Amino acid sequence: METIIIDNITENDVTNKQLRITVNNKKLFPKEILGKPINHNLLFSIYPESETYQASYKIGSWDGKSRSGILKLPKNIYEEILKIKSNSILEISKGENKYIIKKIK
Repeated sequence: METIIIDNITENDVTNKQLRITVNNKKLFPKEILGKPINHNLLFSIYPESETYQASYKIGSWDGKSRSGILKLPKNIYEEILKIKSNSILEISKGENKYIIKKIK
């Protein structure tokens, strides 16, 4: 199972309840089409639980430049379950039909 580490969470990310998926980590997510921003609805669960949730993943830009993807988690997942702060570290894996998010720190 392919895994990435998210260790770039800023105060702005916390305020916006988002995770920035940088260039090195985008391989785990739907491909970017330069010049065409796309929103994807992705299914995920929080390790070690099996309940499935939905998140929004936005990738692409109108100007054709490659940028980080933005993964927006539901507020209750971000704040209450994962309790993400600006120094948090997450591990994201891609399973057969959903992503698995595990908080490391």
